[in-house]
Amino acid sequence: MKVLVIGAGFVGSAAAERLIGLGHEVTVTTTTEAKVGPLAERFGNAIVLKGSDRDGVHAAVGAADAVIVTAGPSAQGSMTPEGRAQTYREILVGTAENVVSAPGDAHIVCLSSLSVYGNAANHLDVVTEDAPTTDSEDPSPANFILMEKTYLSAGDRVAVLRCGDIFGEGDPPIEDKVKMAHQYLAGSVPFAGDALLYRLQVEDAADAAVHAIEKKLTGVFNLTHDEVPPTNSKLFDTISERNDLPPLEYRGEIAGPTKPISVQRLIDSGFTPSRSFDPALAELRDS
Repeated sequence: MKVLVIGAGFVGSAAAERLIGLGHEVTVTTTTEAKVGPLAERFGNAIVLKGSDRDGVHAAVGAADAVIVTAGPSAQGSMTPEGRAQTYREILVGTAENVVSAPGDAHIVCLSSLSVYGNAANHLDVVTEDAPTTDSEDPSPANFILMEKTYLSAGDRVAVLRCGDIFGEGDPPIEDKVKMAHQYLAGSVPFAGDALLYRLQVEDAADAAVHAIEKKLTGVFNLTHDEVPPTNSKLFDTISERNDLPPLEYRGEIAGPTKPISVQRLIDSGFTPSRSFDPALAELRDS
């Protein structure tokens, strides 16, 4: 199978390695010309492609049997509403519009975010994929929701994976992120303090994307760990206290579920995210 991976970053590179190991012909994309050579050496085929390049996306997607879209906004541009407004629509929705309008009938797997639920499902006991999504106007959940609708408009050839906060090798430890929030953001973060901190280990993210391609999954799937984590404030403020720092300020611009998130639909499809919950968080959750 010819598989196009749009975004050879954290998750995309890991997924491409697995696909090649399974015998698929893979092409990865980057928006930086200087990265093409190293990526081609690693994966065999690499091209420069921006999601906003309609003709380029159409050509690449039209030549593929399947597409995995892992490209997303950078964390650096996500800390303020202005930064999110500037980049989220172009990167998320613009790419989606060009992918689904491309010729052919490639199977599509895209990575979305659990932030689409916001606080709209907090009246439920468990947040399943059928739970309501937020009506927040914040550019993050608003554009993830619009992105999902754009992909799903392509019919029964699309799987949307709603991901927790992705982490793994090469990503700063969460303790360092808390320290950076104090150092560079004056201790103010856009998240809601009472939201449960669901995370997703990069290997689980990559394996789930490959699973969705090989099994031709369609529809929406929550992708995170099955265990209930601590809240943002419980974890981040404990880390702050350990480092003699004050509690963070939670602006609540990006809300999140306060109730457990179900991943049963994905488990029922044959894949269990098994590496994403850090057992060290259990003590904080239960205290």
